[in-house]
Amino acid sequence: MVGTSRFLRLLLVLAVVLAASLIGILTRPPGLLATFWCANAILLGMMVRWPVLIEWPTWIAAAVGYVCADLITGNSLSLAVQLNGANLAGVTVGVLVLYYLKRTPFRLVDSQSLVWMVFVSFVAATGTAATAGALDRLLRGQSFTDTFFHWGATEVMAYLLVLPLILTLTIPSSLAEFRSKLTAKTVAAMSVPLLATAACVPIALSIEGPIALVLPIPALLWCATRISVPSTAFVSVVWSVWSLMMAGSGRLDIGDQAASTWNEDVITSIAVTLIALGPIAVACATEERRAAERELFLAVEFDHLTGVLSRGAFLGHAESELAAAARTQSPVGLLMLDLDHFKSINDTHGHMTGDSVLANFAERAADRLSDGDLIGRLGGEEFAILLPDCSYARAVDVAEAVRGAQVEYSAESEVTSTVSVGVAWVDHATPTLTTLMSVADEALYEAKRAGRNLVKVRRLGNDALPQRNSEPDMATRTYRKPDIPRTIRRGFGREGVVDGR
Repeated sequence: MVGTSRFLRLLLVLAVVLAASLIGILTRPPGLLATFWCANAILLGMMVRWPVLIEWPTWIAAAVGYVCADLITGNSLSLAVQLNGANLAGVTVGVLVLYYLKRTPFRLVDSQSLVWMVFVSFVAATGTAATAGALDRLLRGQSFTDTFFHWGATEVMAYLLVLPLILTLTIPSSLAEFRSKLTAKTVAAMSVPLLATAACVPIALSIEGPIALVLPIPALLWCATRISVPSTAFVSVVWSVWSLMMAGSGRLDIGDQAASTWNEDVITSIAVTLIALGPIAVACATEERRAAERELFLAVEFDHLTGVLSRGAFLGHAESELAAAARTQSPVGLLMLDLDHFKSINDTHGHMTGDSVLANFAERAADRLSDGDLIGRLGGEEFAILLPDCSYARAVDVAEAVRGAQVEYSAESEVTSTVSVGVAWVDHATPTLTTLMSVADEALYEAKRAGRNLVKVRRLGNDALPQRNSEPDMATRTYRKPDIPRTIRRGFGREGVVDGR
């Protein structure tokens, strides 16, 4: 919307308002208001979702769309101007409220935004209803109260049904993105509650009384807890529009239990609106809970400074990987990494610089890993990398690539920083994680004692591995390559851990 030209935006507004108005007029029983007038809600939703539309040419385009719809369907010009003056008055009030309260662009993302949406819906509906009531009183001598409540109920219903669709609309950037989200598990989770909602249709048509309207509430609430807010809004709108159309045609028998002051149409509109709003509110609350759970997961699973796995998360995932390696008798490599003289970096350059060094090291190290590899921060300046199903040569190459990457960083920055790496590698059998980390630690200490900025590798002998409590037979190698490998596989970052584990 933002990237399109003004002419195309105005043409779109005119076409949308015209089409929505024609649809609303088609749902209008003879001599009565439209059963479902969605044009005002669509126009308001578009303008607050995309504030670039809030300009005087947009109002003119919308007015032309409104009037043309009435003229096409046989209404007089004077009546078209009166009716659509009320329509535009309500939309204007709603847009101005959000605009001057600095709530634009406005999207429905949580419970707070839902409250704002309901508030604006009532404000806009009141603006339309009050204008229509005043015009009816002045020009036709009809009751202001009757017109106000009829228009108000219809408008509130339309706003609360249509605005969630527009304010939650998410368009995938590509077909591949859409397919990635529409997994078999997602489809299965959505199918059952949707089928339960659909099953309510024939049941509602076969029973009498107000229960026909409230029958789908359990199924709609089930949908709200299993599918997204946009999908819940769509299902609620479909059910509500169907209910209104069936009730208007007499096929949905909801009885004649009307209050003394409001007729059955108003009662039906209010009931349908409340039924639709409930699942949307539950969906918003559910989405907030899921977002909080994601934040909690990230806080527990990842180190807040470097973005790699936290100590507890790394140890947990590493235990799982080692158990899998033990079952398949596949080789495993474990790297223990420690930044050299890190305390002096903090003392000389300050802790902010030290934090930057840690974050940059973690990012560069992760970039040298493949999908399935694990990297975590054990504490302070100490990190660990687990390489499942890893050959001896690759374990050495990864260790050397990480060490060389830190040398490159040191050359590019004002801070001299290197890393020492201890590698423990085992083939065809897997010791406990404690044993593997202990061996890698010993190799790391050797690298420190030998002058730092080194890679020390200990290859665990297979003959000693079955005796977990015995000292394994190890061969130690020292590596310090002058050239850093340039062809490094894609890193394993935060997103990969969330999605893949």
